[in-house]
Amino acid sequence: MTRDDLRRFRALDINFDSIGLLQSGAEDFAYFCTPVDAEFVGRIGCDGVHFILLPGDERVFCVDPSMGERGTYVLPVAGDFREFLSFILYCQDANPLSQIYWMTRKQYQELAAEDADARKNEYQSRFFEEKDKALATTAKEFDLTPVDPFKKVKAMQKKFDPAVLNFSEEYYDAVGYVPPEETEAVHFAAVTVSSEKEAPMLPQDPNILLSYVNTKLRDEYGSLSALCDGLDAEQTELEAKLAGVGYAYDPDTNQFKPA
Repeated sequence: MTRDDLRRFRALDINFDSIGLLQSGAEDFAYFCTPVDAEFVGRIGCDGVHFILLPGDERVFCVDPSMGERGTYVLPVAGDFREFLSFILYCQDANPLSQIYWMTRKQYQELAAEDADARKNEYQSRFFEEKDKALATTAKEFDLTPVDPFKKVKAMQKKFDPAVLNFSEEYYDAVGYVPPEETEAVHFAAVTVSSEKEAPMLPQDPNILLSYVNTKLRDEYGSLSALCDGLDAEQTELEAKLAGVGYAYDPDTNQFKPA
């Protein structure tokens, strides 16, 4: 059912970008934290965030390689594809679905207000015309009405067990965790190594590095200089490497953002 609906959705004559579900890049969508055997649904076009289906599962998942962390890189955002579309009809974009996991109800409502205010910008009138057309066409094709996703998605994510996800070796290398199928001896060795005071080696891949650094800045370090001191990293080299993929450090948010 979900896969059939996805095919019907892709056949619609709409601007997918206008509702945060770009279809371009479907051949090379996977990031280090994208589960093995994932099927592409769409991407919002920012920070590598994309939506996927998993084998034998009707649910739609969001993958967030930039702001995610262990347990939140991949989270369900709808029970099936039709519910996913009904949520998008309510939010008028897929982007809010990618952020619900960290939002309070107040933050969620503030984001909706910001999106509503953006419609007042006369220079974006064409974009919102395309958005309204895409939403109306989707609602008509699937006979859907808008549904507020906040409570449902929060409940779904609270019950979700990330142990069911199947990641690649690249994921475990990037986040520094031992794959679950490893022996207890290997687990013990990993714990022993992680307890030492040596600074961890930074990921070499720029996209993995971006996710790793932003997570550390969010959870452990109050500034970029503090992070570099704590991880024994050269700040100028780090900034240059991330500048190479279009990101620069923003001290106000203490995150690397698109330049």
